[in-house]
Amino acid sequence: MRLGIDFGTTRTVVSAVDNGRYPVVSFELDGQVCDHLPGLAAATTGGLVFGADAHRVIGTPTSTWGTVSVKRLLGPAAPDEPLEGMPGTSVLELTTSYLEWVRHMLLSSSNIAERLDGRRPLEAMVAVPAQSGARQRYITLEAFRRAGFSVQGVLGEPTAAAIEYARGNVTSISPRSPKQYVVVYDMGGGTFDTAAVSLRGRRYELLTSEGIARLGGADFDRAILELALWHGRQPTLDQFEPTLRLAMLERTREAKEGLRTKSQKLLVDLSSADKDLPSVVLDVRDVYDASLPLIEPSITMVERLLDNLATRKGIDTEDPRRLGAIYLVGGSAAYVPLARALRSRFGRKILLAPQPHAATAIGLAVAADPAADIFVREAVTRFFGVWREADAGRDKVFDAILSKDTLPEQGKPVVVERRYKPAHRIGHLRFMECTALTAEGQPAGDLTPWEEVRFPYDPELYGPGAEDELARLPVVRGPKVLDEEIVERYTHAPDGTIEVAIENLTHGYRRAYSLGALR
Repeated sequence: MRLGIDFGTTRTVVSAVDNGRYPVVSFELDGQVCDHLPGLAAATTGGLVFGADAHRVIGTPTSTWGTVSVKRLLGPAAPDEPLEGMPGTSVLELTTSYLEWVRHMLLSSSNIAERLDGRRPLEAMVAVPAQSGARQRYITLEAFRRAGFSVQGVLGEPTAAAIEYARGNVTSISPRSPKQYVVVYDMGGGTFDTAAVSLRGRRYELLTSEGIARLGGADFDRAILELALWHGRQPTLDQFEPTLRLAMLERTREAKEGLRTKSQKLLVDLSSADKDLPSVVLDVRDVYDASLPLIEPSITMVERLLDNLATRKGIDTEDPRRLGAIYLVGGSAAYVPLARALRSRFGRKILLAPQPHAATAIGLAVAADPAADIFVREAVTRFFGVWREADAGRDKVFDAILSKDTLPEQGKPVVVERRYKPAHRIGHLRFMECTALTAEGQPAGDLTPWEEVRFPYDPELYGPGAEDELARLPVVRGPKVLDEEIVERYTHAPDGTIEVAIENLTHGYRRAYSLGALR
């Protein structure tokens, strides 16, 4: 049995491939049946615990490190970087441990446990945020493999959700339909992605994407809690100690998820986190007003996405017949003020997924099913380039190697070549990925530095042991290298890793480097 697994900030949701159906897997937790596993981890006096067990120790003396969302740690930290407060445990190790627990729950406490073979890796299609960098992609895929899963493929979360949309709206994307694309608005617990995916038969192509790395339900929780503390005449949230802060945020999340369209008041029971704190009743209009500053940047991203479709892809975004829907998915997509703000801006094209928190997992399961006979192709979601030594004048110049929204050929990686005559004896290449470029071609937005590579252009630096000296040699101009011909060949794989082969064609000297894993 193949699986689609959406490893989320708040929830991990699993969908199974079952003879043309894609049911969401349920789990027995504390005597109750749940359609997800909490994405939480906690270090306690008895060791690491996950999911509901991690939820239970929020704010208790048994918690030695606090409770965290595992996925929210993936962005900023390097794979092997030790976690603060957890000596000897890295982000990759914690993620692996969490996914081992997910596998254990599938084999022991799920409604499909009897149909799974725990003696071999579980086959799964997995997802990453559309705007995730190579570091997050690497940690996610490596942790799944180490945890006992056989990763059949990886998709961006909005692309998977678009596949689920198409499955439920077959008539609207028939060959005679004028609809060309769907815009997925994916507001999860910790990240926001929006992406345009083409709708042509059973071909799903990610055309362009935008996103905000740290925007999601957790940020709405914090805004509501700050409002409740103000009304309750309490200090600001940062003035409380961490474990109590986590407990208050959890109570706020529970209250927020109880909001309905006709709700007029919201009760935030802070006293259940600490008896010395009050219970606060908020006017829902005030809650909406506090949420709007967080919602507006996501609307700006959707507008930017539509502009990119028009300018880069030639799609008439003013023609409503071409757009299938602006499809709301993710665990926070049902938040009432969010849907209201989107409808105010985009009108009737807004469509909430039937199962917002499970749409991505269901789409992944469809993509994992050979019988579904679909074709998926995803564009590059970030710019990638290199800082080089300038010929003259400036010290450094940025060379954009891979452009965002580049679509690879079917089943092939993206390959880019650079040929040039060097001016320096050594090439000091500092690689970087980013979400945007300025009008001058400089990296902007979310910047992620990659490894540095030193390659000898001067043939005098070739030979046994010479490369070990490169890091200690200055990067200086060398007249003798002006006749050397250099070629760089970059290969961008679907999982986001990049390999580069650098060769001195004049002297036949070649080196290859893998740039995907930042360690």
